[in-house]
Amino acid sequence: MAGKRNKKRPHSRTVELKRQVEQEKLASEKDRAKKRMDPTARLLLYGDLVFLALFSFLEYKGLISDLASGLCTIIGVILLVIALWLQFGRKRDESGFGKGPRRQKSRINCSKLE
Repeated sequence: MAGKRNKKRPHSRTVELKRQVEQEKLASEKDRAKKRMDPTARLLLYGDLVFLALFSFLEYKGLISDLASGLCTIIGVILLVIALWLQFGRKRDESGFGKGPRRQKSRINCSKLE
């Protein structure tokens, strides 16, 4: 009788299938989150598009000088480069807010141990 109490019940196939489906669902959500565009970069790109369109229109109408137009184009290109860096240049895992301060890894000097 005591031997029957200690035997574990074998897991059914449905439990394993449910667990596998849940893991696939989590993996697809993580993959979708990786591919999602950074909201800051998206806002900066839209703002840059409106900024350049506005100043292109003002230049077309002759309301601003060539110097001001060139300056606005340079500012627009700088904003574009910043937006692209925010989207593709930095690693998302290292840039998160609310993760707390980074800890330095302690290094052990092997020569002192001997």
